[in-house]
This record gives sequence, structure tokens and C-alpha cells, in this order.
Amino acid sequence: MNGNRDERDGQPTRASEQDGSPDAERPDSDSLDRGRDRDESSAGQPTVDPRDTEGAPSSPEPHTDRGIGPSEPPDSGTIRNWTGLTVALAIITFATAATILAAYDAATAAAGAAVLGAGLGAIALAGRAKPSVFGVLDDAWAEHRLYTWFSAGLFVFGAAVGAALYAAGIDLTELFLEMVMEEFGGDELPGDGEASFDLSATFFIVNNTPPFLAAIAGALTLGFVTFLIMVFNGVLVGNLVAVTGTEVGVGVIIALIVPHGIFELPALFIAAGVGFRFLHRVGQRIAGSRSALFTKAYLVRTTALVGFAWLILVLAAFVEAYITFLIADALFAI
Repeated sequence: MNGNRDERDGQPTRASEQDGSPDAERPDSDSLDRGRDRDESSAGQPTVDPRDTEGAPSSPEPHTDRGIGPSEPPDSGTIRNWTGLTVALAIITFATAATILAAYDAATAAAGAAVLGAGLGAIALAGRAKPSVFGVLDDAWAEHRLYTWFSAGLFVFGAAVGAALYAAGIDLTELFLEMVMEEFGGDELPGDGEASFDLSATFFIVNNTPPFLAAIAGALTLGFVTFLIMVFNGVLVGNLVAVTGTEVGVGVIIALIVPHGIFELPALFIAAGVGFRFLHRVGQRIAGSRSALFTKAYLVRTTALVGFAWLILVLAAFVEAYITFLIADALFAI
């Protein structure tokens, strides 16, 4: 009996512990079911843009997840870049105000430009005192940058089409003049005595703001209006540059476009970029890859970017009304 007990003690007491037993190699079926359930439930969850999360933890990619109240301020390079941009814009605006007062003796217009310069300077000071101000703008630009470049590409494409139309013998100058006359609300362009009054900064602000807003709201038309605004303006500019450039020279055209165009066009591109970005978010929401269309963080940073772009558009209006012609006349005595 002792021998038999020893033999039994040397063997496993449960069949499941024997080598090669199916029960030893087979996982618990309940555990497999629970694992599959977790995988299926997580696979159906929409992704969340970290920029839309308030107080989200930092990620290796800078400036993409700070939200409204960043737990960490933007890095020194971001602060330096935005400080340089806002200070440069403020200096240009103050210089524009001084030129308006000296060349035209237009105190009201000069005061308006000075107020704009003070506003841009205030943004620079606020960003230095509270870096999160620049953080919000930087997040907004990071989100809309590709869409802004896409809008610029549409404009360049339109300009190429406009130049090709001129090469094919199509002149859009009459169409442009008709559009200008409609803006003046008459059948003829204003005389010399009226030009100084009508072609004020207010005139350009009033006429450039609707396309600016339409480029944003064009997202509601599945981007068609935004696309049309970018391409049509490119076609018109490209055709006019080609037509008038052959008559008065490319240098004169550049002098009449670049001084205000370097501000006006980026502002319009940003507005169109906001429209295209919103359209993309709608598509993500419909596809289920985005948990929410609107978030507080998205609204705050997008509003900040749109407001900043509009200030640049206003600066372009002052430059176009009072500075562009002075530069062209000084360079080419037109």
C-alpha cells in the first residue's frame, strides 16, 4: 500500500495538470469573450482631437493639445515668432498712420490707423505677459495651416488660368471695371474730386469684409463658395496683371498690388482655410471619426485666428487707400 501511495504521489492529482492535456492549453472562454467585447467597443469609438481637449496632457508634438487653458506655456520660439509678427504689424500700422497724416493731412484716417496699431501692439504685450494668448493663436494656425496653403494654391491656380485666358485673347478688364462701378453704386467711375473721399480705408474695409466672411461661410455650401472666391479672384488678378503689365510694365503692376496685397491676400487665405477646415470637421463628424463638431477650445482658437486675420485685412485697407499709390508714384512717377 505504501508503494502504491508513493506512485500516486508522484502523479498529478488533476487531469488538467497533465502534460499535453487539452484543458491545460485551452484559455478560459469567458476571458476570450470579454477581450473581444473590449476590442469591439473600443474600435467603434470616434477619435478626439487633442486640441479640442481642455487641459490635455502634453504630447511629443508641441502646440497641438493645449486647448483653452494650457497647462504649459508655449515654448520660447513660439513666443518669439508671434511677438515679432505682432510687433512688426504694429510698427507698419503706426508708420502708415504717420504717412497718412503727413501726406494727406487726414487726421481721422490717421487716428484710425493709430488705433489699429495700438490694438496690434496690445496683442503683442498681452502675449508676452500671458503666453497662453500666443498659445491659442499658434494652436489655431497649426490646425488651419494646411487648409490656408490649399486656399493659396487655389488662388495661384486661378491666376495661372487668368494669364492663360489673356494669352488666348480674353480680356477681363471690362468685367473688373463693371464690378468696380457696382461697388461705387453708379454707372461711371467717380471723378478726381470724389476719388479721395470714396477710396478711403472705410471703403476697402466695407468691400473686402463680405468676401472675407463669405470665404468662411462657404463651408455651408460644401466649400463651393469658398472654392469659387479663391479661384475667381485668382483668375481676375492674373488676367489684369497680364493685360496691364503688357501696357505699363510689370514693375508698375507689382508696385500697385504688392504693398497691400501682402496683407490682404494672406487674410483672405486664412478665412478660406477656416472654411475648408470646418468642412473637413463636418466630414469627420459624419464619418464618425470625430466625437464632436464644435468644442469650446475649437471655437476659441478659431475665433482668435479669424479676428487676427481681419485686423490684417483692415491694415491692408489703410495701405491700399493711402500708401500703395504713394509707393508706385515714388518708384515709377505714375
